Amino acid sequence: MSWKILKLSTIPFLAALVLAGVADYLILTTIEYGRKDDSYIGCYAYDAMVLGFECKGFIGSSAVSAWLNWPLWLVYGPMFAFLGLRAAILTLLVWLPIIAYAISVLMIRKSKNA
Repeated sequence: MSWKILKLSTIPFLAALVLAGVADYLILTTIEYGRKDDSYIGCYAYDAMVLGFECKGFIGSSAVSAWLNWPLWLVYGPMFAFLGLRAAILTLLVWLPIIAYAISVLMIRKSKNA
């Protein structure tokens, strides 16, 4: 496996993760916190024991909700991974781009030093 290809292929995922974090911050600072009624269109933060983001009222809202919750799963995943196989697999998936990028960077550095 070419470590450079792996590194380059993870960069878009890391960029999407950073953008999700920025979007989360913007939602938290600009949208009123809490659940919204059925007529609401957009994304908002809510607290159901843990912080989360939900979007509704437009096509693709569930995909956008999952994307917005990705940075939160980096924290929540390891905390809840022991509760079941599904949570453990999801934790591995959300951490996979970061782990793959870190390993590729280390292997590239190692090959340059050798």
